[in-house]
Amino acid sequence: MEIEFKRITTYENMARLTELMYLCFNIKVDEDFFKWKYFDNPAGQAIVYEAIYDGKTVGSYGVIPEFYWIDGVVKKTYQAVEAMTHADFQRKGLFVKLAQLVTQDALNENKELFMTAFPGFQSYGGFVNKLDWKLIHTVNYIFLPRIVSAFKNYNKPKSNFDIVKLDKGNKLLFNYLEGIRPHAAVSKVINKEIFSWKIFDNPRFKYNVIGLVRNNELLGICVYLVDYKNTCVVNWLNFNDKVDYNAYASYLLQYIFKETKIKYIYTMDSKSGFLSEAYRKAGFLTNPFNKGPFHSKIPFVIYQHGFDKGSSIESFNGYDFQPIILD
Repeated sequence: MEIEFKRITTYENMARLTELMYLCFNIKVDEDFFKWKYFDNPAGQAIVYEAIYDGKTVGSYGVIPEFYWIDGVVKKTYQAVEAMTHADFQRKGLFVKLAQLVTQDALNENKELFMTAFPGFQSYGGFVNKLDWKLIHTVNYIFLPRIVSAFKNYNKPKSNFDIVKLDKGNKLLFNYLEGIRPHAAVSKVINKEIFSWKIFDNPRFKYNVIGLVRNNELLGICVYLVDYKNTCVVNWLNFNDKVDYNAYASYLLQYIFKETKIKYIYTMDSKSGFLSEAYRKAGFLTNPFNKGPFHSKIPFVIYQHGFDKGSSIESFNGYDFQPIILD
């Protein structure tokens, strides 16, 4: 087949990608979604290649730039996004070729390269077996039933703080974001520009942001998304002080239950001690079976080049791992 591989460098005719995304994932987005994701990112423009056959885009793959704290140093990283291949062109090596082109461009920009991915079933083998990516951890989901939260919060003492909704123009929020420092060895950088782009300007999801305020000081924030009729995902829970996770996390979770009609709050099971402990104390549970609610798992794989052998990126326990890091 005469297939052309071309890097996407301008925002033109993104309808070709919206069509491919619907065919591959059954997800409907408009053209602005790809402009937002590939070109408006404060961390920089995405590296994306497409495969073209007879004038039609039949495959696409790319990475978006990010910044991470890694062992105390801020480094530019990348996350894999939208590995898409038209059904008529699968098993023809398109994904591997696209990924090789993307990786080479990323290496040309950064000799010390760190990339993350959360692949689906079809692309996982390509990442791990053909492209030298490494499985770091298979991540579980944990969930909190409304009734358990109510029991855990029964007869709690009256609080000396307020829980407030935070919008894009909130000065307390942006001052808080500018002062964030990592609690883990590997932690995504989330400043006010990145937060605004990813949360408030997101064309696909409508996130809610709440904060815990005491004496006019924002101690911590929670980002959540009501994704289905009965469920809500906590995308990000963050406090300036580690000890506040245990002290205040359950109050923010209880507030979500009061504000919504959902029956379950769920999130990813982080192995970071401060966060995992707070969720367990709040009452989060794990489904130990291979079926039923919240049983699914997601592989977390990385590609690294030029990092020291003892880098924390090789150990999942060193990550501040929360859904906000997903693309």
